[in-house]
Amino acid sequence: MTQIIKTQATGRNGQIDFEIKLTGNHIDDLEVTKNVETPGIFNQVVDKLKTKVINEQSFDVDAISGASIMTQAMLDAGKKALTENGVDTTTTSKAKEHQNVTLDVDVAVIGSGMAGLMAACRALSLGKKVLVLEKNGYLGGATILNGSNVVGTGSKLSASIFGEEAKRDTPELLVQDIRRECRGTNDAELSNLLAENIGKAVDFITEFATLTYQKAETQTIEHSVDRQIEMPTASSYELITKVAEAFTQKGGQILQETRVEKLNKNEKGELVSLIAESKYQTTKVNFKSLVLAAGGWGARDYQEHKTTIPYYGPMTSTGDYFDFAKNMDLVARNLDWYKVYPHGLEVEPGIAKLTTYSTKEASDMGAIFVNTDGQRIVNESAPYTHFRDAIAAQKDKLAFVIMDQRMWDRFYELLLKYGFTQDEVQGFFDLDGKKSPILVSGNLKVVAQKAGINYANLQKTLAEYEEAVKIGKDSEFERPAQFMHKYEGDTYYVIEQKLRFCTTLGGYETNKHLQLLTTDFNPVPNFYAAGEIIGGANGHDSMPSMMNSWSYASGFIAGTEAADNANFSQSHLVSRETVNVVSGASTK
Repeated sequence: MTQIIKTQATGRNGQIDFEIKLTGNHIDDLEVTKNVETPGIFNQVVDKLKTKVINEQSFDVDAISGASIMTQAMLDAGKKALTENGVDTTTTSKAKEHQNVTLDVDVAVIGSGMAGLMAACRALSLGKKVLVLEKNGYLGGATILNGSNVVGTGSKLSASIFGEEAKRDTPELLVQDIRRECRGTNDAELSNLLAENIGKAVDFITEFATLTYQKAETQTIEHSVDRQIEMPTASSYELITKVAEAFTQKGGQILQETRVEKLNKNEKGELVSLIAESKYQTTKVNFKSLVLAAGGWGARDYQEHKTTIPYYGPMTSTGDYFDFAKNMDLVARNLDWYKVYPHGLEVEPGIAKLTTYSTKEASDMGAIFVNTDGQRIVNESAPYTHFRDAIAAQKDKLAFVIMDQRMWDRFYELLLKYGFTQDEVQGFFDLDGKKSPILVSGNLKVVAQKAGINYANLQKTLAEYEEAVKIGKDSEFERPAQFMHKYEGDTYYVIEQKLRFCTTLGGYETNKHLQLLTTDFNPVPNFYAAGEIIGGANGHDSMPSMMNSWSYASGFIAGTEAADNANFSQSHLVSRETVNVVSGASTK
């Protein structure tokens, strides 16, 4: 007889509702009916968890690494539900013996974000045997939270998307924009590498993984020309899964839930192998080249209270390489640089989710930013750094977007497109302004009171703004007239905006081949890096889409160099490259 047991678990972000489907005492299926977890992560781990439970006919299985809170909660809830309903399944699980395995590859890659996958795909395309090691039970690293937005400068793809407009964009112009946005704090050599290779990387991965891109829905003001592209779904989940699938189908190998613990040198001091641990296996990997693409360390700094800015990155960005690569004597710099965005909702204390695309669209439709005093704080159509500095200048580090119904409808549409769920957003409204995140709606007096905004000042601010719209001139902040529009109707939406960070902008130093350097600025034989782990390409402030763009470009370069290195003896490599350093003074 078929039976369905409904149960609930408390996940990382809130309630998970799921059903256990049984025939007699046999578990046939698990179906999640409601959740507010991060889709790109949850969609990967829930299928893996379901497979474990069904295969072993038990909820006494291991939680998924990197998503242990949500998966263990589901396991506990499922086990309890079976007990309460008198279901006694016959488990098929067997005691697992620990194994020792040795793998020989040409190129090993640590990390499965876009930088790591790009490097792996590129090396594989050059005929190398490639292995990716990922400590989590899901793929994607920080990329899984960042959307698929990237620049296409110099690519054939951009030429087909933007037509004549693409001819205006050049690597030199992209570098100019990078330098302007970060106020000259970028490493010029790395920025040039990014700009000269991003088009090649985009065209390569598009063909390799049969990807589809289109003009990004949001073209941000920081870019002096339209150059931002994205997948039709705008989903980094689609991006990561398609690239990983293409990699494995073409012969690449990925080990998940496998944490690197040690790097080994040979008697000549050359890096030649690593040791990685999973729950039931110790893996030694012998390689000719190693690419370190293990992401940033934002979660570590957040957990150690090195910053008070809400964090929205993966909680697994803990900089493990500072431990397992310690014997490499690597040089690093600017380890306290974070990419701080002004558009975020603090969905739980210290944890934020991005609203970048929603806020940009609402601003283009005429929305204004105010503080708790009800006063405007910025030119709402200015670059993101202006928003960031304006919010940081407020005594409570808090601002609000004021929207009418038409603005909110578009804002909400993009929230759902970029990582929020309907239930999650409704849950925020149900808080009724009593705690963060503040999302309230109603007439102006109601929303001001609920959000804690000075009502009289807000009335005055909106009246002054309406007058500025009427005459087409913003004398207070000089906002361009094309972005100033009259508010419509009597219903208002007030949404909090807080600073947030995900990515780190400092990191290890490399030469132009993306070889990691020692504290003496000598390249470490066979050792390359890609992505967030390298500091400098975007300076202290990256433009929108540029962290993804760096992961593409650096992964492409590192994969190429690592594959080439596998073709050479170490003596050839050393004679080819001595100490071509792309960056100056460093901080260990």
